Amino acid sequence: MPTSAKRVLLAAALAAVLAAGLPAQIAPPDPAPLLGQWLLEVNAGEIYFLPFELKLVEGKLTGSLSEQSGMFTNVPITAVVWDGTTLKFEAKIPTPPDGSERPVKVEFKLDKGKLVGGFTIEELGLVAPTTGTKK
Repeated sequence: MPTSAKRVLLAAALAAVLAAGLPAQIAPPDPAPLLGQWLLEVNAGEIYFLPFELKLVEGKLTGSLSEQSGMFTNVPITAVVWDGTTLKFEAKIPTPPDGSERPVKVEFKLDKGKLVGGFTIEELGLVAPTTGTKK
C-alpha cells in the first residue's frame, strides 16, 4: 500500500475513533410553551397577583415581573434556566412587610399548561406557593 493511502486510512480511522468518543449534541429544550404573558398567583399569607412575561431574545429566555396593584413593574428576571420541565429564575423585588427590595428565587414545573411552584425569599425565611396561568 502506498504511503499516501496509509495516511488517508490512518486519518479516517483516527477521525472515526474521535467521533465515537464524543457525546451526541443534545438540542436544548423547546421554550415555546413558556413564551408569552402569564398571571402568577402568589400565596404569601396574602394573595398577590404578578403579571409575568417570558420572551426569547437572541436564543435566551428573558422576562419581567410586575405586581398587579403597582407595588413594582417590569422587574427583570435573571439566571433563567429551563430544562424542559422545570423553570428557574431570580429577581429582586420590593416585598412586605417594609417594601424593601429583596432577592427572590423562583422555581416552577410546567404541568398541563400551568406553572406550579413557588417563590423563595431566604432573607424572610418565606416560601410562597405559586400557580401561573397563561393569558
